[in-house]
Amino acid sequence: MSDGTDVEQLDAPPPISAEQRAKILADPNVAKMAAELEMDLEEFVRTVGYYLNNPGVEPAFLVVSDENLRKMGVEPPTAEAIEENVRESVEAIKAGQQSRSGFDDARKKTGVDLGSPGSDAVKTKTDPGLEDAMKKVRPPLKP
Repeated sequence: MSDGTDVEQLDAPPPISAEQRAKILADPNVAKMAAELEMDLEEFVRTVGYYLNNPGVEPAFLVVSDENLRKMGVEPPTAEAIEENVRESVEAIKAGQQSRSGFDDARKKTGVDLGSPGSDAVKTKTDPGLEDAMKKVRPPLKP
């Protein structure tokens, strides 16, 4: 069944240019990531290069038969285990959507009221001696 879009099937990532290979390998984390994924470094570099050269390509979703999973040493999950995983994922998504951070809330009023236009001016206490000293140093204000 085809919807008219071509799907590229690759057994292995295609070769990349020497310059691009060098650029990818310049990152010290590349070798660590390949090891963590238990991938051959060269295959990992070519895979990264492939996605760099084809930014619109989505990673493939592979369906493997239970028989082939067992051949690879992986026991396929039961229908119940898959259902439970889906339910847990849905609950996690719901919990993330329901819990809001403080950044989402509207600004809250603080305990300080700065007054509104038309309200009485704030009265301050001044030191008369300091006021006299300022008058002597500062030229008088023009009305």
